[in-house]
Amino acid sequence: MSLFKFGDFETEVDFTDADFLTDLEYAQEKLSEDAAKVPKTGKTAELFRAQCQCYFNFFDYLFGEGTHEAMFQGRTSYKLCIEAGEKLSECENTQTEETLLQQTAGKEKEAALQRVKCYEYFIRRISENSQSKWRKILS
Repeated sequence: MSLFKFGDFETEVDFTDADFLTDLEYAQEKLSEDAAKVPKTGKTAELFRAQCQCYFNFFDYLFGEGTHEAMFQGRTSYKLCIEAGEKLSECENTQTEETLLQQTAGKEKEAALQRVKCYEYFIRRISENSQSKWRKILS
């Protein structure tokens, strides 16, 4: 488990728990659906507001109604929304690395360290793609 904290909200998350992953997948599907409804043109403030609402809904679907209020404290900042998404991705990456290290604890240390280095490279690539995906979804 990892602690996910953003704004005044914090909770334990477990990216190896099937129930949590089911909720995450549902929230991601809803995020895609909501993002598809965001207008492509209009006033900048309204576009940011619509994109933020997608994030608000995502976190409410994932962690429960009203979560976004604790996370964003009444602010409708696209930058904060991106940061929150990245923070959740970082939390997942950290937990995945820890799981990998636990799985290799009984094996030769050098081989484990090499796998972690390879995995870190892989995670960075996924994280870059994930961040790009979040931005594409909401642009």
